Amino acid sequence: MVSLGSILGALFLSACSLATPATAAETQNETHVETRPVNAVQYWVNGAGKVDFVNGPGGQWSAKWDNPPGGDFVVGKGYRPATDMLFNYSGTFDGENGNAYLGVYGWSIDPLAEYYIIESFGNHNPSDNIYAIGPLGTFQSDDGTYEIWRKPRYGDSIVGIASFTQYFSIRTTKRVGGTINTGNHFRAWDAVGLKLGTKDSFLMVVEGQQGTGSANITVGLPPKHPVPETPTDKRRTAFPGPTSTATTTSQHSTMTTTSRPKPTK
Repeated sequence: MVSLGSILGALFLSACSLATPATAAETQNETHVETRPVNAVQYWVNGAGKVDFVNGPGGQWSAKWDNPPGGDFVVGKGYRPATDMLFNYSGTFDGENGNAYLGVYGWSIDPLAEYYIIESFGNHNPSDNIYAIGPLGTFQSDDGTYEIWRKPRYGDSIVGIASFTQYFSIRTTKRVGGTINTGNHFRAWDAVGLKLGTKDSFLMVVEGQQGTGSANITVGLPPKHPVPETPTDKRRTAFPGPTSTATTTSQHSTMTTTSRPKPTK
C-alpha cells in the first residue's frame, strides 16, 4: 500500500463541535481535478447478497440487485491511491425499493476508519441507525450541504477483525452526478474530531442491503446537463437489522480490484 500520510488541511468548520451541530460556509481549496484513468474496482458480496455487477470500459460500471433480508454488497470503481481531488461522476441510481446508498467510499489506516460521502440513497437514511452519533455538524461543499455522522464498529475491516469508526457525510439534497471536493469533506471531519491517516482509495460505489434497485455510473465524467436534486428524508425511525457474514468474492479485471472483507451493517 502506498503511504500518503495524514491530511494537512487548513482550518475548516471552526464553528463545529462534537457536542453541538453547527454550519460553516463553503470552502474551496486548491484541489486538482482527477485526471488519472480509473484504476480500482470494488466488488464485495456477502453470502446472502444478490447483485449483477458489470465492469464496463474506463470508469463506467453498472449494477442490478435483488437482495433478500441479510443481503449486503458494495460495488463500484474509482482511484487508488487516494489524494485530495475533485471527483467527477455521472449516471443514474434507483434505490427507492430498499436500503441502498450511492457515494464515495474508502478506508483510512492509522486511525482505522471506513468513510462515506453519501450523495443519494433509497428509503433508508444511513444515519438512521441505533448506533449512529450525530449530526456532529453541517458544512457546505459541492453546491450543497452535508451532515456529519459517525458510528463505532467492531468486525471485519481492511486489516482483519478490529474496532474502527465509520465516518459519514450525508448530503441534505440527494443527487446523482456532480463534482465532489474530497478535501473539503476530510477537513470538515477533522474539525469535529474525525481523524484520517493513510487513505487507501476513493471509489464511487453502491452499497445495497435488502431490496431491489439499479445503477449505471461513470467515474471521471461530470454530468452534461443540470442534475435534479431532491430533499433528503429527515426521518430516522428505523434501521436495517444485522446482515450475515460469508466468503468474499472477487471481480476479475485488469484494474486493481478491492475485494476485502467488509463489516456487515
